[in-house]
Amino acid sequence: MKNLIMDIKHILSGYNFFNDKYLRNIDFARESFAAALKKARQYYDGKSPIKTSPELVHDSWMKNIEALVPYFKFRMNENFLLDEIINGTMVFTDKKVNIKELQNLSSVISAGTIAKIVSGKLNKAFIEGKSKKAAMINSVHHLHHLFQFEQTAKQRIEFSGDIVEFGGGYGNLARIANNMGHHRNYLIIHLLPLSFIQYVFLATVFDEKEVAFADQATDGAKFILHPLFGSDTMNGLSCDLFISTWALSESPRKVYELVAGCDWFGAKQLLMAYNYAWKPWQDGELEASLENNGWSIKKQPISFLPGNFYLFSTR
Repeated sequence: MKNLIMDIKHILSGYNFFNDKYLRNIDFARESFAAALKKARQYYDGKSPIKTSPELVHDSWMKNIEALVPYFKFRMNENFLLDEIINGTMVFTDKKVNIKELQNLSSVISAGTIAKIVSGKLNKAFIEGKSKKAAMINSVHHLHHLFQFEQTAKQRIEFSGDIVEFGGGYGNLARIANNMGHHRNYLIIHLLPLSFIQYVFLATVFDEKEVAFADQATDGAKFILHPLFGSDTMNGLSCDLFISTWALSESPRKVYELVAGCDWFGAKQLLMAYNYAWKPWQDGELEASLENNGWSIKKQPISFLPGNFYLFSTR
């Protein structure tokens, strides 16, 4: 009880969970970043001018994509979390919600364990200056998702088998899952050029050989990126756990139909989060569809994010 009280005091005082002993050496990390960025740009040049099918992306996100391409090609640096579009769409920075999430986590794990998970393998150059607070709040947010899954599914993420994540931001949830013990394949479906940003991030925090685009993947690749060009992007993917925290619910109906039509890639478990007012399915449609296909469902309101829900499903 004493340790729990101390942890909560750390949380409320703005405790810094980033611990140098778990972070990557900054000189090595910078070399890795430069190499990963160069390789991602070369891959992009080899694929250009492939474009995402308009039916798979909302107009607002198409504009984001168009703005991110020149950023990725010419200006991306280690402070990428502060880029206006990346920060506004892929980085969760609500301080009040962060406190609530940390209080929830503190009932399960210690501040030291939180520090180990959110710090593990992170490029120290990614958390310099104003990026530090953004990276920490976002990492705790991702950790909260996975612990909510563990508490509900009664299963640790490390035993969840292969994962397909739809969306994936800049790749940070994959890093957090790895630091929680998940070492199986982790496949991420995302829009261009977000897959390139994911590559740069993941190839910097992990061994470059562990990260690959789907058409270049070797046996040693664990984090496999599937840029969403068209409806065939998702063909042939399989997993044990499907994850999408808001990304699928923020996609056009066509994308939802494709994912559901793939039978959730054969997953036995789902971890989803979505906003009630912003989703491509009708009220009750997703739940009814899952139940009619043998899924058991637990829908959990996120009390500190009104209008938002977790959906946990198993079959």
